[in-house]
Amino acid sequence: MTVPNIVVVVPLLSILATALVTDMAHRRIPNGLSLGGAAVGLVANATLLGPTGFVFGLLGWLLCLALFMPMYAGAGMAAGDVKLMAMVGAFLGPVNGLVACACTLVAGGALASIWIAWRNIHQRVVGDAEPALADSLGTSALPQTPLDKLPYAAAIALGTAVIVFQPAWLLAALPEGVLP
Repeated sequence: MTVPNIVVVVPLLSILATALVTDMAHRRIPNGLSLGGAAVGLVANATLLGPTGFVFGLLGWLLCLALFMPMYAGAGMAAGDVKLMAMVGAFLGPVNGLVACACTLVAGGALASIWIAWRNIHQRVVGDAEPALADSLGTSALPQTPLDKLPYAAAIALGTAVIVFQPAWLLAALPEGVLP
């Protein structure tokens, strides 16, 4: 596992920050952001490492896409989240991309736990008033609130930030001989 270069880190974190804001506000990640970001990642790696860098980025993109595709197929994740994780792989390559996927899943589990706790608190505080409000408006249910879905771009950004800012810590956490 290598430390990502600043030429890769700055655009990667900028794209992830934009995706996070978009996902939080609109609950979607535009294709132009994730697929365009993947192209930027491939170009950045090709600029740094030549044709080998392009292949490096492409392998990272394919690996991250393959690892998150089953969650999309099982309806546990949106397609934009899968494409965003693949974009991370295009920037970080296969090894760091694999570790970013693992860190993202851990971050996603932690954020989901916090999200569920927050929804339960919200439901206890506001929940009793919602059915009465829906009845007074003559509707069967109120529209979905922003608390209905977890914006997974937050987990992707957090998991990727761990890779970008703490590679030495992660390397020390792995058993001897796992990586060359």
